[in-house]
Order: sequence, then C-alpha cells, then structure tokens
Amino acid sequence: MEKQSTSGITGARPYWHAALHALWWTLLAASFAVSISSHGLGVGIYGMPCEDSGCYYLQLEASQLDQLAATGISPDLYGSLIFILLALQNLSFWIVGLMLYRYGWKDAYCVTASMLLIVTGTIFSANDELLENYPLLHHLFEGLNMLGASYLFFLLLFPEGRFKPRWTSVLAYLWLAHLVINVITPYIAGKPVLAIPSGWTYGFIAIAHVLAFVVLAYRYFRESAVRTRRQLLWLMMSLCVYVAAGITGNVVPLFGADGHGFARMTVQIAVYSSLMFVPFSIGMIVLERRAKHLPNAFNRTMVYIVISVLTVSAYALLVGSIGYFIQGKAHAVVTLVATGLLAAMFQPLRTTVQRAVNQLVYGKRDDPYRILSKLTEQLESSLTQQSLLSSVAEKVAGALQIPYAAIETYSQAGIEQFAVYGNPTEDTVSIELEVKGMSVGRLILGIHRLEALLPPGTRHIIEDLVRQVSIAVQTYSLADDLHRSRERLVSAREEERRRLRRDLHDGLGSSLASMTLHLNEAARHHRDDPQRSMQALETVQQQMRESIADIRRLVYSLRPPALDEFGLAFALQELALQVQTSALQVSLEGADRDLALSAAAEAAVYRIVQEALTNVVRHANASQCQIRLKRDGGMLHIRIADNGRGMPAHVKPGIGVRSIRERAEELGGAFDIESAPGGGTKIHVRLPIEERRMEDEWSGDGASAHTAGG
Repeated sequence: MEKQSTSGITGARPYWHAALHALWWTLLAASFAVSISSHGLGVGIYGMPCEDSGCYYLQLEASQLDQLAATGISPDLYGSLIFILLALQNLSFWIVGLMLYRYGWKDAYCVTASMLLIVTGTIFSANDELLENYPLLHHLFEGLNMLGASYLFFLLLFPEGRFKPRWTSVLAYLWLAHLVINVITPYIAGKPVLAIPSGWTYGFIAIAHVLAFVVLAYRYFRESAVRTRRQLLWLMMSLCVYVAAGITGNVVPLFGADGHGFARMTVQIAVYSSLMFVPFSIGMIVLERRAKHLPNAFNRTMVYIVISVLTVSAYALLVGSIGYFIQGKAHAVVTLVATGLLAAMFQPLRTTVQRAVNQLVYGKRDDPYRILSKLTEQLESSLTQQSLLSSVAEKVAGALQIPYAAIETYSQAGIEQFAVYGNPTEDTVSIELEVKGMSVGRLILGIHRLEALLPPGTRHIIEDLVRQVSIAVQTYSLADDLHRSRERLVSAREEERRRLRRDLHDGLGSSLASMTLHLNEAARHHRDDPQRSMQALETVQQQMRESIADIRRLVYSLRPPALDEFGLAFALQELALQVQTSALQVSLEGADRDLALSAAAEAAVYRIVQEALTNVVRHANASQCQIRLKRDGGMLHIRIADNGRGMPAHVKPGIGVRSIRERAEELGGAFDIESAPGGGTKIHVRLPIEERRMEDEWSGDGASAHTAGG
C-alpha cells in the first residue's frame, strides 16, 4: 500500500501553514473560554422568569412559564431542557471540528472547515447577554461572532469551493456586506453607522437563508455521486428545520418572544435540534472530498459512534422529559409503568433515526442482508456471462460504497488481475479468498481500514461477503478450467488423429506398400531367379516384424498394454518400482488382483497414479510416497501422499494436477488436494466404481495381447 505524503499543508506555503494553525489555536482558546463561561453562567438562569430589566436570550417571562406549568412542564424542567440542548448543539460542532483538525491538520481545507465549525457552534450556543459583566469574555464573543456569522458565505461555497450557480456569489457578498454594516462596524464604532430598520434586516436574513437552502437543493439534484447526495440531503433537512423555526419564531406572534410559552419552547427545541446534525453532514462531505489528504486513522466508525451517542442522548432526553411531565400526576407505580410504555412507544422512532444515521455514515452497508441478496442476484444473473468477475467487483464496490474494488487470482505466471472496478486508491486492503482451505485469489478493496466498512456489530458480514466472492471466483476458475479442458480435449483428439494418420500413412501404410512391391517382385522372379525372389520375401518378412512393432507402439499410446496383459494391480506395482530409488521409497497398498474395474476406470487410475508419481519425482523432493487404494461401497478412494516440500501458498496447480482433476471429473469423480510449504502434498481422488463387463473379462489375463503378438 502506498504511503500518504507527509509534506506540509496541501497547496499552502510553510508560513501560511504556521499562520493558519496559529489562528486555529487562538480561536479554539477563545471559543473554549466563551463556551465554558456561557454554559456555566446559564445554569439555573433559563428556568427563572425575566426581571423588569429585561429577558436574557431563551429566557421566558413569568406568564410564559405559567403557561408551561399549566401543561405540566415546570420551570426547572424547561431550564434543564434548554441547557442540555445548548450543550449538545455546541458539543456536536466541537466534536466534528476537533476530529477534522486532529486527522486533517495537514490539509488547509480541513483546518478551515474545523475552525469554522468550532467558532459557529460556539456563537450559536453561547449567550452574549450573560457575558456583558465580563468585558474580556464579551469582546471574545464579539470577535468570534464576526467570523462565525460568515457561515452563510461559506455555505454558498459548499461543497466544491466555488459559487455554483454563479449568481450565488452576489448573495454571498451581500451577506458579507450585511455583516460589515450590522455586526463589524457597530462593534468598532460603538454604534450603528446606518439606521436600517430591524424589519429589513430580519427580512434579508430570512431571504438569504431560504436562498441558501434553494442553492443546496439545486446542487443536490445536480450532484451525481450518491454519497454526496445523501449527505447534502441531511444538511438540507437540518437547514430547512432551522430556517423554518427561525422564521416562525420571528414572524408568527404565537411563536414569538411574546407568544405562548409552549409554542416558544417548541421553536427553540426545533432550532437547536436541527443545528445539532448540521456539523456531521458537513464533516462527512469534507471527508469524502479530502479523503486522499487524510491519514488512515480517520474513519467512519468514529463519526458513527459520536452520532449514535447523540441520538441515544436525545432519545433518553425525550423519554425522560415526558416521564418527568407525568411524574406526580399519579401513583408511583403507575408513573413507572407509564414511563416504560413511553420508552417502548418511542423505540421505533429511535430505531428509525438510528437507521438514518447508519445511512448517512455507511450508506447501504448498514443492512448486511441487503448486501448479500444483491450480490447473490448479481451472481445469478451473471453466471452465463463472460463478465462474471467484473460484475462481482462492481456489485461489491457499490454495496460497500467504496471507490475501488478488484479481484486477483493465482496462476502459474503469478498473480493476475481478472476484474477491476473504479480507479485505484492510495490505500487498499487485501482479503484472501479461500475455498476449502485452498487460496483461489484476493479481493482488493479501496479503503484504508477494513473496520471502517460496516457499523459495529455487523462486521461479520464481511466474512459472508468474502465467502460469496470466493465461491464466485472459484466458479469462474472452474468454468474457465472446464472451457480450457474442453479445448485441450478437442486439441488432443485432433492431435491424436493427426498422429495416428501420420503414423498409419507414413509408417504402416508405406510399409504395406513396400511389402506389396516386394511380393510382386518375388512373384515375377520365383521361376527365372529364385534367389532374388527369396531375398524379396525375406525383406517382406522383416517389414512385417517392423509393422507389428509399430502397431504395438500405437496400441500402447492409446492404452497401456500392461493393464490388459497383467492387470491393474501389477501395472501399478510396476509404476512404483520404476520411480523407486534409494532416496525415494514408494509404498503401494490396496492394489489387489480382485479389484475389477471398467476399462475406462483402469486407465484413469493408472494415469492418475502415473502423473502423481511424476510430480513427486520432479517437484516434491520427497523421501517417502504412499499410494493407497480403498474400495468403499460404490466408490474407489485413491490417496497419494508424500513428505516433500509441498506447494507454495500462492501458486496455482500446474498441468499435472489439472490432468488428474480432469481424469477424475471425466468419470464423475472428485478431486481434492492439500499442500502446505514444508508439509508435503496429499491428493485424494474419488472415482465411482463400474464393474468390468463380462464380455471384456476374456482380455483381462492378456489372452488377446498374446494372440496379437503372435
């Protein structure tokens, strides 16, 4: 796997690198001070009614608290709820911002996104009115607000870093002008420079946010990448709720500052709940866009855990709040049962939200059964196609939501790449594909860590997925071997016919023609030149002996004559003696003379043992070899084992092993091989037994051979 560059920040000079990081740490310290101070001062404030001097932000008037109390929500419950929402919203921005910086500090894009998330999350959750008695903290908040309030400008650049469509640049610069007029200049001058009616300002803010939502929707429908569309959808949903709740709280009197207490609380919950999920959508898109600049430690599992914890916290907060609402209204046992029923009622809602979180982080990978079913369907539809492995690679990459997948197989020439989908990535994971302990290839996935593929608790699906891919690769290999075997059979048949034709025509045919000429010569001169006629007959006799030898040679090439002359048991013993030396001891068991097999089975057993012994002599470097034949019901088991050096793990069996497999499968049998480096090789062949037909038994003792031999 390739290593990622450890050079300075991408696309930035060293001094910009240092300046950007110095700014990040400065804003982090300021944000931390403001957040801790604001939340600390806010404890117990939001549950208290406003005083005559005015209300703090998110604080309700006494009449509004009374309206909440009438619905069963006490001031303490309201204050605790607002405090927790603010803390969770702030925490969500901080977590994503810190993670982006921790794992993307070498990339300017990630550092900038991290800085904006931390600052924006701080100004959204901090209450500047609580900091007015602390000048330093108040100035820090104002400074953060000047930067954080520019979030809409950067939102219009998101996610590609440019204005698309172009008219959005006008809206972005109008937003910056609004910040200069209404935020920066009043802070520096101490008073507003332009007397702009507040209604106009709120109207522009509302319209700008609505247009930002429209721009995101435009980019969503124009985006072709499924992952980016999914994450933009989450961002759009969060922004939609935030904008709708913000406009409602400032326009509709019922939900405004002087509206009903319960309606006011509903708006505040909607605003901060929607903001809670914004940073995760942004963080995931930044990850997808800048993945090549991030190290391997950054993975989706961390984001998954964070979002899941926040989801569970929100679920517990919801159930706990409703349980608090009914507390005291009935007997303690009834209250406990009612709270449990509420938890059960809201469990489907929590499950739905959790599934949506999985969809955001992992895409389709959160449903393992869907992955396997889709892959199985693809295999079923591709078994008759030439592009089987290409389809498998594409389906695996699509199911796991990764940009690259490849399938490699082992052969005598080494590792061959049979299928690839997507473009190779810098970081890859290699998974060994095995069937019955035998390596058939490798699955290459374009991801930096295997643990990041699936949600926690479902990663066993990788094993099932790899098993399916292994079977697909094995199926392809067997089909390819079968195709090649058929080609070899056809080629061998035609070569054998060509050889027989050549031998018969050039050898036996020419000999017979020559004998005919010499016989004619003997017939012409048997009266006038008996000596010459006798020489011609002697020449014919010699040619007949040579022709008989040629016929025997042709017969041996078609079927070993030892099988017909002496039987299978003797032929196998002769094979064992031929290869046995002082350095190699060969033992043969179970080769009894009463082992009656069909002619095809005898030839197959002979050739299988012959090929196996040839491999032992040539490649095994063994000192012992055992050959065992055992009849078990209707099957003949042939086991050949040696104590040699074995086969390398990543080397595909050669022609000899394939020949043994083909001979076994031709008769409807099966073939297995076990081999490990230094552990020898074990071959197990199972052949169905077909008894020798009665009309063939007369040739088993070699009668026909002796007759032919004259």
